[in-house]
Amino acid sequence: MKRKLKIGLLVCIVIWLASLWVSPLLFFLLAGLGSLVVFGIAFLLIANQFLKKTNWYKNHFVFTTQFVSNAGYRDNLIRNYDLVNLGSNPARFSFFYESINAQNWSTGTQGFDMDLEILKFFHSYIKEGGFVLIPIVPFSSISSYLKLEHMPLDYIVKFAAILDSYQTKNLPNGQKAIRWIKYPLLLEPKSIIYLFHDIEKDRRKELSEQIMESIDLEMDAESWMKCWKEEFHIQNLELPLNAEMLQYRQKSVQDLQAIINFCLERSLKPVIVIPPMSPILSSKFTSNMREIFIYSFIKQANTQQIPFLDYLDDKQFADTNLYFNSFFLNLNGRKRFTQQVLKDLNLTNISE
Repeated sequence: MKRKLKIGLLVCIVIWLASLWVSPLLFFLLAGLGSLVVFGIAFLLIANQFLKKTNWYKNHFVFTTQFVSNAGYRDNLIRNYDLVNLGSNPARFSFFYESINAQNWSTGTQGFDMDLEILKFFHSYIKEGGFVLIPIVPFSSISSYLKLEHMPLDYIVKFAAILDSYQTKNLPNGQKAIRWIKYPLLLEPKSIIYLFHDIEKDRRKELSEQIMESIDLEMDAESWMKCWKEEFHIQNLELPLNAEMLQYRQKSVQDLQAIINFCLERSLKPVIVIPPMSPILSSKFTSNMREIFIYSFIKQANTQQIPFLDYLDDKQFADTNLYFNSFFLNLNGRKRFTQQVLKDLNLTNISE
C-alpha cells in the first residue's frame, strides 16, 4: 500500500513539474493562434471591403442604381413619376427618359413575378393616373418556366438590394442574398481573384452605336434563337406548346393579369408594349411562332383591354445602327424609341 502511495505521489509530482513547463508553452501557442485568428478575420474584412469596390461586384447592381433604396435613399428623392416601365433586358435597353419625370424599373433579367414585387414596393412613387409600361418580349408567355427557386443567387441579390426586407426574406435564398451583399468574399471565397484580376465594367448602357458587322449580327441572332431553345427546352418553335408548357403559359397569364389588376386598382394606367428588335432577329420569328408565343398570349391575358403598343416590326426601328447587337437598342436607339412611345401616349409635352 505504501509503495502504491509513493508511486501515486511521484506521478503527481511529475505531472505538476510538467505543467510548469507546458503551461507557458501552451499559453504562447494559444496566444499565437488567437493572433492568427484575429489577423485572419481582419484580413478577410478588409479584403471584403476592397472586393466591393471591384467591377465584378458593382456589375451585379449596374441596373439597380435608379431605385431608391435604404442605402441610397437620399441620393434619389424624386416622387410622382409620370411613367415607369417594368420588364427584362429588352426593356432595360429600350427606354431612356429625358423630357419626362419617368424611370426605367428593369433590373436586367426580370420575370413577371419580380415585376410585381417591384411594383408593390415602389408604386407609391408613381403619381395617380401615371403610366406603367409592361414590355412583352418573345418568350414572356412561358417565362414562368424559369422558376424563382431555380434562379442563381446573382439573380436574387439584385432584388435583395432594392426591395423591402420582408419581401427579400420571402424570396428563395433571400437571407443568403442579404449576407452576400454585405460579405461577398465570405460567401464566394473564389471571388478573391477579382482583387488581383478584375473584370471590365458593364458599359452596355453607354453604347451609342452598332458594334457588330453584318455577319456578326447574323451569328448573334442565331445565337439568341439557340439560347432560347435551350433555356426553355423547346426543339421546334413552330409546334404548338405541349401540356407542360401550357401550364407555364397559364401561370404567365395569371402573373401578367396580376400586374395589370394591381395597377388598375391603384388608379395607374398599365400599357402592354412590344419593343422593337433588329430585322435580322425579328425575321427569325415566323407568323406562326409569333402567334404561339406572343399574340395569342397577349389576347388571353389582356382581359381588361388595356392599351397595347406593338413595335416589333416598326420600320422606324429597322436600321441596325440603332442597336448594339441584333436584339438590344443602343443609347441613340433607346432615345428615339422612347420618344415615339411618349408620343403615342400623348406624353410629349410633359416635362420634368
